[in-house]
Amino acid sequence: MSKDEMQISNRKGRPNYDPAYKRQVAIAACESNVSVAKLAQAHGLNPNMVFKWRREYRAGLLSNGGAEATVLLPVTLPTE
Repeated sequence: MSKDEMQISNRKGRPNYDPAYKRQVAIAACESNVSVAKLAQAHGLNPNMVFKWRREYRAGLLSNGGAEATVLLPVTLPTE
């Protein structure tokens, strides 16, 4: 995604990046021997934003469009 493809929000100067794009950049930032500053510069982003996206990805907050949805398992409690 380039800067031309992002959507501009109602707030002046604040782009809304697609969650899939955020996840892609965050995954790239997690790789070893990757400079987050250089990665951010290559994508035209602020390095602090990339660090934030990486933290969110590691915390499981960046979803994969439902591909990593939470799976609930049935639980039965023993009766007394």
